[in-house]
Amino acid sequence: CQLEAMSMSLQLVVARGTARGLLSGNAAADYGDVIQLRRLLLAEGDQLLAAELLLMAIAMNPTPAEIAAFGDAI
Repeated sequence: CQLEAMSMSLQLVVARGTARGLLSGNAAADYGDVIQLRRLLLAEGDQLLAAELLLMAIAMNPTPAEIAAFGDAI
């Protein structure tokens, strides 16, 4: 069915909405949230939003503890 091929998972819809909110400044998140959201978007194939979140994560200047817990942004 063509509709099934075009459907988007609810998780992806929420992730995209959350990413847009973060990038526009309408929402706030810590480094770990941004990294986890970026990983989800990459896994779902949304490289554009994931790249924008990468830039955001780098600009957050994470602490060594955050990098140890969630990994480096790059």
